[in-house]
Amino acid sequence: MKRSGSDLVMTTLAMLSLLGPFSPSAFADTFVVYGASGNVGSLIVEEALRRGHEVVGVSRDPASLQLESAQFSAAQGDVTDPDSIVATITGADAVIISVGGVGPGNTPEEAVAFRAANAYIEAASRLGDATPYVIQVGSGTTLNTNGVRVLDTLDIQPGTTVYALFQGHWLALEAYRQSTGFDWTVMSAAYGSILEAGEFTGRYRLGDQETLFDRNGSSLLSKEDFAIAVIDMAESHTVTGKRVAVGPAY
Repeated sequence: MKRSGSDLVMTTLAMLSLLGPFSPSAFADTFVVYGASGNVGSLIVEEALRRGHEVVGVSRDPASLQLESAQFSAAQGDVTDPDSIVATITGADAVIISVGGVGPGNTPEEAVAFRAANAYIEAASRLGDATPYVIQVGSGTTLNTNGVRVLDTLDIQPGTTVYALFQGHWLALEAYRQSTGFDWTVMSAAYGSILEAGEFTGRYRLGDQETLFDRNGSSLLSKEDFAIAVIDMAESHTVTGKRVAVGPAY
């Protein structure tokens, strides 16, 4: 049996309607990770390997994914291509998508996160009941602060790369919300929180749509703690069909 990376720390009220009992027996064995070489994706891979999982890292250039682990393999694939996704994820227990970037037109519809979500939904329609559970890493700009979407509070103009990236994450979330027939979770840390040097604690807590803060008013969360949260969710499938906020322990 694989071991959990942390004691699951949850907000009391926000999570009562979200979470069922944590089930260690639901642990997965094989994870496919898109974005395995990225700042967050690489830590997700490391955490999964640390727990003894088999991990397939996917890249258009698999030679760029080199880890000295017998449990890791690299595969060529394209997260925006349903045919490639079907060929890559068949037989996996869970899939984790941690991608960003935009297209040449700087439109949200060209954002890699949105295209990846659409491609996975299409792949799921072909795989049916054999579709693996998927977690997509979302943007903190899609969370609310005091009931207002964070992206709507930022001075970012449409037509810019940053706006396309953030709004693309919103479109990806909406695409999942409208999908049926497979299990999914979008996990979002607070805007900018995991881009800064948050302190590694081995702990986190989960919420619903609101940005999470600790008792000192900070939303900072280390990338390592976020990776623990993602792998805990991949193992347990505790929340599906929803977006989950991830924040520092209170």
